[in-house]
Amino acid sequence: MWEQSSAREARSLESIVAGIESGQMLSNLLQAEQFPPLVTAMVRVGEETGDLAQSFRRLAEHFQRRSEWTQKLVSSLVYPLIVTILMLFAAVFVLYQVLPRFQAMYDNLGFQLPSETQFLFAAAAQIRTFLPIVLLLISVMVCLSFLVRKAKFARKVQFFQFAFVFPGAARFYRLWTSSRFADTIAVLSECGVPLLQALETNEKIALFSLERQTVQSIRQRLLRGETFSGALQAQKWMDPLLVRAVRSAEASGDLSGVCRFVAREIEADLNRLLQLVVQLAEPVIIVVLGVFIGFVVLAVVVPMMEMVQAI
Repeated sequence: MWEQSSAREARSLESIVAGIESGQMLSNLLQAEQFPPLVTAMVRVGEETGDLAQSFRRLAEHFQRRSEWTQKLVSSLVYPLIVTILMLFAAVFVLYQVLPRFQAMYDNLGFQLPSETQFLFAAAAQIRTFLPIVLLLISVMVCLSFLVRKAKFARKVQFFQFAFVFPGAARFYRLWTSSRFADTIAVLSECGVPLLQALETNEKIALFSLERQTVQSIRQRLLRGETFSGALQAQKWMDPLLVRAVRSAEASGDLSGVCRFVAREIEADLNRLLQLVVQLAEPVIIVVLGVFIGFVVLAVVVPMMEMVQAI
């Protein structure tokens, strides 16, 4: 196992083994080695209950489900992403190689171009002028996002909320956040972690500042004496199904089971939404590419046909 690990992982494992042999708590050692907060919390519960095997088993199931969902998401987006990249390469080739040559040819001939062709050449010239600047700005923003994410204040900054302007993006984020939240609460509650502590762990593992702010708001409302379902209902990014399920769990006392059920149901909704988006994206991309190529061909060929007719 150590031979297959990186040097850093090997040093981390050696430190954990040495700490255990010296009598230290495994949860403290994992926390010192910066393991995910969920792992640390679950191991601490296992130490308190004397059932570490059960904690590790539930952690393995949890991370396996997350890995399967990530693989499914990536595999679903591969084909549309490849088609989009090819479309962009085709558009760049037309803008930088095809159109300038035809424009130079028509300029040398002194032929009066139709308005559509003039618009195409003018638009292509503007795009060639500003495209490098736009790409540079995007590269800078991506680099800054990674740098800020690694900083201590990373989770206080939200760069990509503009993505919610796209149709279905807000719904996808709400379902995704609700599924992650319910799944984490289910795993921690099943091991006997108190709700406030589970929320604190959920806050630490939040991937985006918006998700972190949502969990913070829920925790603050609970501290003020509100019910869990009421705190969830006040959040914009929590799915109504989760709110109704938690309200029933407050009456039945089975929070972990209800949250586990809701996480699976929302994950199924996410899969259906993802498949719908992929199915719609493919024809839309092809139609957009066809319209673009068709407009370019007509705008370039029509003046040539008119010139031939004039001769």
